[in-house]
Amino acid sequence: MQEMKTALVTGAGRGIGSEIAKNLAESGFYVIVNYNGSRENAENVVNEIISSGGRAKALQCNVSDTDAVAKMTDDIKSEFGTIDVLVNNACRGNNGILSNLDYDGFDYVLSVGLKAPYELSRLCKDELIKNKGRIINIASSRAFQSEPDSEAYASAKGGIVALTHALAISLGPHVLVNCIAPGWINVSDYENYTETDKAAIPAGKVGNTKDISSMVMYLCNQDFITG
Repeated sequence: MQEMKTALVTGAGRGIGSEIAKNLAESGFYVIVNYNGSRENAENVVNEIISSGGRAKALQCNVSDTDAVAKMTDDIKSEFGTIDVLVNNACRGNNGILSNLDYDGFDYVLSVGLKAPYELSRLCKDELIKNKGRIINIASSRAFQSEPDSEAYASAKGGIVALTHALAISLGPHVLVNCIAPGWINVSDYENYTETDKAAIPAGKVGNTKDISSMVMYLCNQDFITG
């Protein structure tokens, strides 16, 4: 009997995170669908996975709370005995200096989008090393090209890029660590993009959540790319 592999996806109740969770489940992973917003959304993702023959569980955790993060990882290890893939997807906020975002607000965005990925990587590292696992961080094109009033989000995503190559060096060769930097991604069923919208993107189309989740699956299934 093939040993069960487990994947933890943060911020998986909607959008890119939910699509990643579904794809991982289709590939045979038992998926932990982490959320901190709507439980209904997370349960809908889990139910969709189960109805398609997959295995999943919704697990609430505010990843900015280090005690909650420690409990979540302990619970996963206790229940499943393994963590094979960690996808750090959760992030918050897209405002900054023009909105007069204060220190605490800025720090909260970093706590969710940058500090939590580090802490989760630290807490999961022994399991990931043992299982020759993968860490995949979801960055953003905002790490390289900003819009006005986006300092907190841009800082978190820029930090994720740097954290990724640092972790890759520290945890290699046992754990491969990569990040994906999505550009314009349609996370709804909206289809009325103009030709000007599409022409602004080199691929000639606005991306969708499957474009990102397919890259996650590629990175999970290769054994050379890291950092």
